[in-house]
Amino acid sequence: MAWPASPPSRRGTCRDVVTARDTARLGLTTASEMPAGLALTEECSLNLPAKDRRVRLTAYYGPSAQQEMYLDERYPGSVKGALMRSHPCKGALDTAYFKFEELPREDAGKSLRNTVRAEDGQRLLTAFATASGARHGCPVG
Repeated sequence: MAWPASPPSRRGTCRDVVTARDTARLGLTTASEMPAGLALTEECSLNLPAKDRRVRLTAYYGPSAQQEMYLDERYPGSVKGALMRSHPCKGALDTAYFKFEELPREDAGKSLRNTVRAEDGQRLLTAFATASGARHGCPVG
């Protein structure tokens, strides 16, 4: 989906994540999102102005969260440059795990540096975690 000067209202997993200020500041051009629902994994992908650069926000719940946290801990180089946070959920979901990545990552063998500042990445990760957590009955504060 292409954005005008301000982001349109979205219905999928990118809903309530990006503000008009984020769009202007980061030069976001398009978003790819999944239908919002109660899947154990959600993803929101935002294209940056630089060729082949994008931001991926992912939420994992329950068994998906456990597996992703295990893999990230086991292979720490695979998440170089990523921002992550976890949050306890009630009931069967147990844990939520959220991840912000700018792709391609620094460890992709291309010596690429992130173009999104850490503060912007944290802000997007927090907005995504809050929106996704609300959809899953796992409020993130």
